[in-house]
Amino acid sequence: MADALRQTGGFLADITQHLAGIFRHMLPGVLVVGAAQLAYPEWFRTLDFKSWHHLIVLAVVTLAIGNTWFALNRYGLHQLVDYFLYLTKSNGPARTSRWFNYLDDLGLYAYKSLHTDDRSARAREHVAFRASTVLLILTLGELAILFGALHSNSSVFVDYSNPMIFTGVAVFTVGVWQMIITRHIDYYVVNPPKGSA
Repeated sequence: MADALRQTGGFLADITQHLAGIFRHMLPGVLVVGAAQLAYPEWFRTLDFKSWHHLIVLAVVTLAIGNTWFALNRYGLHQLVDYFLYLTKSNGPARTSRWFNYLDDLGLYAYKSLHTDDRSARAREHVAFRASTVLLILTLGELAILFGALHSNSSVFVDYSNPMIFTGVAVFTVGVWQMIITRHIDYYVVNPPKGSA
């Protein structure tokens, strides 16, 4: 009995520890597929929500879309904004002396970040959580812009194109602002002010 409780506790601890990663990769897919269903309802008319086969295929497609959307955001858009901030010498992986030394400066910053004192583990977790949240905010903004501009005539978005695009731009701007804030927090986690402990 005690072993079973320990195993259950270990299983729950594992799930909790990896919950951010699960949501980071799955939630974008759920949002994209959900928004696509609202924007193009005719694409989903043949889907039978009572069929396990249909639900499994939908889950696989949703997971694939979520991972793809996350990867494109994280290693495409997010990296471009990061590079722009680097060029402006924003805190975080900031430009050193040369203009086009981004890869070396980023690599050195990542090395330093990964070798910070174990006492800052909570702060690193906070930065990782904020970074995941930034990607979610960017995804919401992108989806509002995308499906505000592109949708079928039978969509619930038909009469709300302009407000959706405006809201998407506002949400996307909030995401970029939060990215800047997260970079600054990360900078001070990696480079604590002198005299702090």
